[in-house]
Amino acid sequence: MKKVIGAATATIFGLGAFTTTATAETIVTADVLNVREKPTTESKVVEKVKNGQELKVINTEDGWSKIELNGKEVFVSSEFTKDVYHVTANLLNVRTEANTDSEILGRLKKDDVIESTHQVKDGWLEFEYKGKIAYANVSFLSSTAPTEKKTEEKTNQVAKVQKSVKEKKEVKTQKVAKAKETTKAQEIVKPKEEVKVKEEPKAQEIVKPKEEAKVKEEVKAKEEEKAREIARAKEEEKAKEIAKAKEEEKAREIAKAKEEERAREIAKAKEEERAREIAKAKEEEKAQEIAKAKEEERAREIAKAKEEEKAQEIAKAKEEERAREIAKAKEEERAKEVSKNNIQSAKRELTVVATAYTADPSENGTYGGRVLTAMGHDLTANPNMRIIAVDPKVIPLGSKVWVEGYGEAIAGDTGSAIKGNRIDVLMGSKSKAMNWGRKTVKVKIL
Repeated sequence: MKKVIGAATATIFGLGAFTTTATAETIVTADVLNVREKPTTESKVVEKVKNGQELKVINTEDGWSKIELNGKEVFVSSEFTKDVYHVTANLLNVRTEANTDSEILGRLKKDDVIESTHQVKDGWLEFEYKGKIAYANVSFLSSTAPTEKKTEEKTNQVAKVQKSVKEKKEVKTQKVAKAKETTKAQEIVKPKEEVKVKEEPKAQEIVKPKEEAKVKEEVKAKEEEKAREIARAKEEEKAKEIAKAKEEEKAREIAKAKEEERAREIAKAKEEERAREIAKAKEEEKAQEIAKAKEEERAREIAKAKEEEKAQEIAKAKEEERAREIAKAKEEERAKEVSKNNIQSAKRELTVVATAYTADPSENGTYGGRVLTAMGHDLTANPNMRIIAVDPKVIPLGSKVWVEGYGEAIAGDTGSAIKGNRIDVLMGSKSKAMNWGRKTVKVKIL
């Protein structure tokens, strides 16, 4: 039984030089296929061919096959035809690619059948082999089956031998019959030789009807044998047609099964691709959500930081405002006390020891890098101010005074060493301070 193979690649071994083309047997796969004047579906339909009908293809291009039908060149859609090839080599390699260096998927035997819907390219035929795309070298493919030719020749030889045996049998039968007739005639004539002349006409009359009957029987036997041979030949022909129809039906079922399998694989591949796309889309969406969440979290943190910074600034401003209010309240309280003291000690005069000093930071304490008086006067900015440092118990702080040799000044500062009738007078430079030194002078509280 022939082995039918679907679409894949092949080479054979154990053979010498070969060609790179092969003629295929093109068969119609549709139930009814339109035959058109030109290679287009808009062209006129001139004929119809049926499933299993063999076509004489001239060439195939762009999905249309040019065929010769009833002496005319017409066209059919190659989508509804298939090419059938027969393996002529003892063993033919089936390969994964269209070259002799590729992997061998399997091997086909002589008389195996390959069905393909692909065109031959560069000496290789693409077809399906065990569910995979494969290739075979067309140098070892043919449109006719070698085994069918051998079977035909064998049938002819058997018929020839049977005919020869039959002819020999007929000759032998005739010889035996003739010998019997001769013996019988001799037996009849020999005992009665004396009346031979009288008996001969009678014997001839008896033998002649028997010979005619025998000839008729032989003719009848030959006709019956011939009828049996014709009937047997018809039965064999019918059996061949039935076997061929079964093989074609089986081939169609195999091709259909392969097409369905291939369709399932394509559908499965599409489903898997779709699943991958959906998964990818979900991952991208998840990544976007994560990124968005991170952005929102970052925005919240920035907003929170800004709010905290703003709150700190507000708190700082409030603290500064409160500090200023406290300082202002203290200044007002101090001013009230000074005013009170000034009223009490108005036009009071006393003698004190006055020592000169400057606004040099090394001689004074600093606040934020600046020399300030107890009442907040900035001596760094105003080193030539008329300021004296006093003991507030003797001269009220903030009092306006007159110092002998110094002039009018403000009792605006204090000092840890200034007790009782001692004062310090501010000088604009060290030289002036050195010239002043320490003196006993009169002070009037104005």
